[in-house]
Amino acid sequence: MNGIDISRWQKDIQLSRVPCDFVIVKATQGTGYVSPTYKQQITSAEALGKYLGVYHYASSGGATAEAEHFLQTVADYIGKAILVLDWEGDQNANFNNPLYALDFLNYVKKRTGITPFIYMSKSVCRQYKWDASFPLWCAQYRNQQPSGYQAQPWTDA
Repeated sequence: MNGIDISRWQKDIQLSRVPCDFVIVKATQGTGYVSPTYKQQITSAEALGKYLGVYHYASSGGATAEAEHFLQTVADYIGKAILVLDWEGDQNANFNNPLYALDFLNYVKKRTGITPFIYMSKSVCRQYKWDASFPLWCAQYRNQQPSGYQAQPWTDA
């Protein structure tokens, strides 16, 4: 399956022109930010029959508070979309504390009964021993040039 993740940075994306099977949409960040485009992007993906996911970009404010903000925002999509935590170093004061991510994931699972995914770059996957009970979505970037889908992705080795 081929898929993409989108956020407000792709506010004008025409999903009907993207050959993807699934779309994962940024919904929230921290304890107060809600993407101004997430509902419209979800509606577009649903109308095209795409599999759906929603993600939260980890920031600061407490793992439980961030998880609760995410769950309240995406309440209408729980059970319809996979739930994902985006774990990156940029704008994430807790990046060097992977237990913060685990607290977020455990809270989401406890509140919803759904096992969330965690999303990170390939290089971050190698930094810590991650809890294998949560599915991992591992991104790999060659550079900033568009590359499309690749049957045999590049490696950063």
